[in-house]
Amino acid sequence: MSKYLCLLALVVAPAVEAGADTPGTPRTVAPPKRIPYVQQPSVPVGVPVNTAQVPREVRRAVVADAAKRFGVSTNAVVIARAEQVTWSNGSLGCPEPGRMYTQALVPGFRLVASTSEGALEYHSDGQGRIVTCVSRARD
Repeated sequence: MSKYLCLLALVVAPAVEAGADTPGTPRTVAPPKRIPYVQQPSVPVGVPVNTAQVPREVRRAVVADAAKRFGVSTNAVVIARAEQVTWSNGSLGCPEPGRMYTQALVPGFRLVASTSEGALEYHSDGQGRIVTCVSRARD
């Protein structure tokens, strides 16, 4: 019987000393910290391409829209940068609140149209559909 009492004393003593069951005693161990949620970048990384590799419909749509927005002729618009991108859904990286989009990977392009008035970034699906996330940006 004394063997069991000694064993019980060895098991219970550390718990009492640590204050595990004693209310009102301060904790000596800090609570675990939350692991922060690592958010993936919303804009996919693109692979630089030559503007000649961008479909003609996409180039024409970008030039026409930039010329209209900046109030210049289409001859004054230059495609300054082109990247091939795979968008995560049909929003092409520019989702609008309240709209639904296809949830499939969409191959396309990210283009920068530049004029003397400024520059705009365009996102495309590769079939001629273009969107711009920002209304106007100055160089």
